[in-house]
Amino acid sequence: MAEQVRVPDDGAGSEFFSFAHTYNGYELRGSFDALAATARAVRERWERTGELGDDVDELRACLFFEARAFRHGGGYGRFDQRPIVPGLVARIRSLSGGVVPDKSTIT
Repeated sequence: MAEQVRVPDDGAGSEFFSFAHTYNGYELRGSFDALAATARAVRERWERTGELGDDVDELRACLFFEARAFRHGGGYGRFDQRPIVPGLVARIRSLSGGVVPDKSTIT
């Protein structure tokens, strides 16, 4: 059984970036392109409707993608202040009951 990790609370912004990396989106989605497509679909739905959806793995993939984009974009500012990030974390917490499996590596 995979180790469980706690979903950060609202306002725990400094924890959001490390939490995003408890899901290895590259491996779990099969490729960068598949990961990007998942993240794009989540983001577009959020921008269009304000809804994030109910699939915890999709939300975690999107959060991971956002973290990687933040890092590769230079990591300027604060990750938790990217508009979609607090909503993703809150939705993951709500759907999961506050804990999720650590999926940072594939065994």
